[in-house]
Amino acid sequence: MFSKILLSKNNLLHNLSFLKKIKKDKKICVMVKAEAYGHGSAEIVSILKDEVEYFGVSNQSEAEKLRKIINNDIIVFGACDDYLTCIQQNISFALFSYKQLKKILKLVNNEISLIPKMHLCINSGMNRYGIKTLNEFKEVINLLKRKNLQLEGIYTHFSSLTTDLNYTQRQKETFYRFLSYLPNNWNTIKHVGGGRSIFTDINADMYRVGIECYGYGNEELKPVMQIYSKIVDVQEVAKGEHVGYLCGYTAKENIRIATIPLGYGDGLPRKLSNKLEVEINGKKALNVGNICMDAFMVDISNISCKIGDNVLIMKDAVKLSQIINTSEYEVLTNFNRFRGERIIY
Repeated sequence: MFSKILLSKNNLLHNLSFLKKIKKDKKICVMVKAEAYGHGSAEIVSILKDEVEYFGVSNQSEAEKLRKIINNDIIVFGACDDYLTCIQQNISFALFSYKQLKKILKLVNNEISLIPKMHLCINSGMNRYGIKTLNEFKEVINLLKRKNLQLEGIYTHFSSLTTDLNYTQRQKETFYRFLSYLPNNWNTIKHVGGGRSIFTDINADMYRVGIECYGYGNEELKPVMQIYSKIVDVQEVAKGEHVGYLCGYTAKENIRIATIPLGYGDGLPRKLSNKLEVEINGKKALNVGNICMDAFMVDISNISCKIGDNVLIMKDAVKLSQIINTSEYEVLTNFNRFRGERIIY
């Protein structure tokens, strides 16, 4: 394959070690949803499976894929298609409501040996998932007591940790209020997440980390992913000729261009068209023309290079995110559909 994602094992382990030191003696749940934010979930868990107890995903399909390769605890934070299968495969999952709990308990009613591992979501202000009232919370607790069950975990998600301190404080107070009604004899893990939560004074038993593990959010962290490809064709373009779809670029003079076999079908944002700068043989080359589904072109008029030479496309998602006014989250997770090879080094 011409295109490769290179994953630095040393950087990943460095990041996890740094995060563990921030919250000593606390559990870490590494989020590997959306192919580990584009890095590759199988590759990331192969490195971290002996380093952390919990991995977090978004849906049941992601969880079942991981269960085939690891024995670690897996938590599904979105809705599941088949809760009974999750329970049978020892997959933990989010609980969003009293109504949902009743349905789940009905599924396992005739299977005494099946114990659902549930993590109750408290809607403290994100307004995406979860229980919002104390009355419903108490209903959940009382029903579990009657069934001689308990929650494996209880959690919330912070929406604005880096942008709104007052709203974050309100969310903290709401979450703590719910926790005060949790039975003292339950061994329930209290955990939080929501971009940078591990860097705050929020008290919890476990912290969910995603973007931080992959090298973003603190100057001590190191990006894990780099993206490379190769030149597969070279074209001479005369002054006045167009390059790419919709005549996305018009040559102002005679130029020489190289074609790189990576496009928006692999996750490279089309909005980077005519703005993306790559590195070839230590020299900078600017994209010309609209990025295609499977390829993009760069101006190599002033670079000594040939077909087969390596092209460094990305080593820092922040730089690309700033060009198109988005977040590093979006840039990274775009590559969850990357069609090249992922290599751990």
